[in-house]
Amino acid sequence: MPRLSTAARVTVVAGLISALLAGGFAYWIRHEVYTSRYEVERERANTTRDLIADNLAVELHRGNASTVTFPATTQLYEIIDSAGRTVKIHPALAPFQTNGRPIQPRPLPREAIAWDGDRAITFGAPDPKLQQHACTLESDRSICATVGRLSGRRLKAYRTVGLGFEFRRLDKEPGRLHGTLAITVFVLPFEAEDAVADVDRVLKPALPLAVLIIMLGAYVGTRTALRPVERMRAQAAAISQRNLHERVPVPRTGDVVARLATTLNETLARLEAAAEQQRGFVADAAHELRSPISSLRAILEVADEHPDRADWTKVSGTAIEETKRLQQLADDLLLVARLDAEPGTVHQPVDLAELVRRQLARRVDEGPELTFDAPESVLVAGDAAQLARLVRNLVDNAIRHARTSVAVGIEQQDGNVVLRIDDDGAGIPEAERERVFERFTRLDEARSRDAGGAGLGLAIAREIALRHHGTLTAAEAPDGGARFVLVLRQV
Repeated sequence: MPRLSTAARVTVVAGLISALLAGGFAYWIRHEVYTSRYEVERERANTTRDLIADNLAVELHRGNASTVTFPATTQLYEIIDSAGRTVKIHPALAPFQTNGRPIQPRPLPREAIAWDGDRAITFGAPDPKLQQHACTLESDRSICATVGRLSGRRLKAYRTVGLGFEFRRLDKEPGRLHGTLAITVFVLPFEAEDAVADVDRVLKPALPLAVLIIMLGAYVGTRTALRPVERMRAQAAAISQRNLHERVPVPRTGDVVARLATTLNETLARLEAAAEQQRGFVADAAHELRSPISSLRAILEVADEHPDRADWTKVSGTAIEETKRLQQLADDLLLVARLDAEPGTVHQPVDLAELVRRQLARRVDEGPELTFDAPESVLVAGDAAQLARLVRNLVDNAIRHARTSVAVGIEQQDGNVVLRIDDDGAGIPEAERERVFERFTRLDEARSRDAGGAGLGLAIAREIALRHHGTLTAAEAPDGGARFVLVLRQV
């Protein structure tokens, strides 16, 4: 199954969110409309009940209930006496009086004075004959529709019982009503339902259309927003090793897309620099390898052409020296490649003072006077083999350029270990003190080549120092020669 594009996923999410919001809005607006209209009907039913009760109370005090004037209202009401006989009923309720029995329960002697809309009465099926009769009434054409809507419904009702009096029938006054009266007015939700239906007629087509418009806007907006990304992708796909100088376009939006383009350009710049460095490294390595190979070939060819006049002892010695030079260069190149490839260095406690003592002990007879001033033991965190190579390269460099002496010292300062190596040679010009750490760099070409250096020793030392979260810098020694300062973390 193919995965959806980013624009499609954003469109789907926007559609789901907008559908949820639209559904919530529709529910809220319908609820508000229904509640507000229903509250109006409740107040109307309560007012109608009170009006009927007031009229009955006045007329009953006069002794003649037949003169009661009932309000002209659409509210459904029913009035019965304590004997269960109907006094007055709305025409729409008549079809629900099964066998002439009232819809509401008859009033009991100790019944509470009123229901305040917390009771409900369920309507059954209307009597067909009575329903047909109600539908033929000319006074109100809506009665038939009201009867149909009442069937099977359960409605809230307001009810008043007794009116505060009991009216007993007297033999001498047969026109008087018997017992307590109960007035019930039903709360009709029809207007609220009709209002909600009107709202639904608007919401049902409008909300899906709004969701579709939002989804379309999300899709178009996402495609438009991703257009600069597509241009960057196309430009990045066209960039190869031959045109690393090219860059992707940076939009002027200043947002995350612009920052992405800037980051891509910075990455391309680093790749270009790395490619340039790699090409320079290959060229320099080829040049360095060609010199000893050419020298070795020339020596052997001359000796081969004149074997009888060749000093084979000298030839073999020179060949061995050139071979050692080739081997040293090959080892340095392999170490540089390995340092570039390895992601990190495993750090363990290493005695730096002991490493320096071993390296100096191996070079006691190499010419310059060697002095060492350090504590008995100084622990740093790092790789013992790499730190040994770093110290060896620094000591070799100092011995190679010293006239008479090399001084090595170790100090502990503020949680760091500082290694200083001084020689009394010609020193390093201040402008060149950083360049000496670049690969294949020689400040004195002839002297370095005669001594067998290839310009990789200090570069390797700096790389090892950085891998150990330290620093390696060049300065001027007290005697005017070169000083190299290594700073590492103390354990």
